[in-house]
Amino acid sequence: MPTIVISYRRSDSSAIAGRIFDHLTAYYGEESVFMDIDNIPFGTDFRTQIHETLQRTDIVLAVIGANWLGIGAGGAVRMSEPTDPVRVEIETALSQKTPIIPVLVDGAKMPDSAALPTELSNFAYLNAAEVATGRDFRTHVDRLIGAIDRTVSGKTGVEAPRLASGRTQDAGKEAEKSAQMRWLSNALRFLAVPLVLLLVAHHIVVNAFDLNVEYLWVASAMVPCAFGFLFFWTTGSRAGAAFAFAAALGVVAVTGMTVSQSLNSGDPMMPQNRFEWRDNIQFMVGIALSYLLGHALARALRAMRSRKFGKP
Repeated sequence: MPTIVISYRRSDSSAIAGRIFDHLTAYYGEESVFMDIDNIPFGTDFRTQIHETLQRTDIVLAVIGANWLGIGAGGAVRMSEPTDPVRVEIETALSQKTPIIPVLVDGAKMPDSAALPTELSNFAYLNAAEVATGRDFRTHVDRLIGAIDRTVSGKTGVEAPRLASGRTQDAGKEAEKSAQMRWLSNALRFLAVPLVLLLVAHHIVVNAFDLNVEYLWVASAMVPCAFGFLFFWTTGSRAGAAFAFAAALGVVAVTGMTVSQSLNSGDPMMPQNRFEWRDNIQFMVGIALSYLLGHALARALRAMRSRKFGKP
């Protein structure tokens, strides 16, 4: 079985690197694919950790997005810093002659040798694979797996690990199932849970105790904001997924509130005038915007943390 390390910059390609990881683990097994090798205890020299990990590695996948070099707002290039973990990973792999496959994601281009530190200049001449997030993603990852097998076979002089391990061509289906399970898990945690909390808050405020509706407004702002924050912080989700969850939460929550109030009071379920329609739409938009605000706050905090502590 090959040992594969995925090198990537979190602020550049976290989401698609995670998808690639899921597909590769479904094919090669979880014990064969590694990410975040710089995630080590405080006080430990991360250079030593990276060096020791890559000594046991058969191949490195360098996932490259539009900002792989790490160009900040002030024009500083993180790849030029000797302490940049992504630079250390690539530089160590080159010095140890560990095979590297650059993986260009979503139309990214290979960096020019002039844009790289001298120690990494040869990296610019490596032949790269391409992976897109659209409907061709699975096809591109299958090609990447083929490239990994050929590279490892050429390195070791033995048959490709996928044949030796007895894995079949159904691995793509396993990877797809893994991605679906991941999506379902996120939907349950970051859509279903806040939906239930909002419906409970509505029942308490409106049906059970007939409190001031401002309490419901507060709940409708705080709950989605908190779960939007957690959605990005724990999964690194992109804005498109957050927008989908935010819109769904707003529509389903307000619909559920309307049905609940109708069952409790006997009023018609559908809004009866433009004022009721306006209130419902305002609640929908407020919930959705609060969710997106939480997601944006988490993204901004992660970016600030990366700049402060030097994390990729």
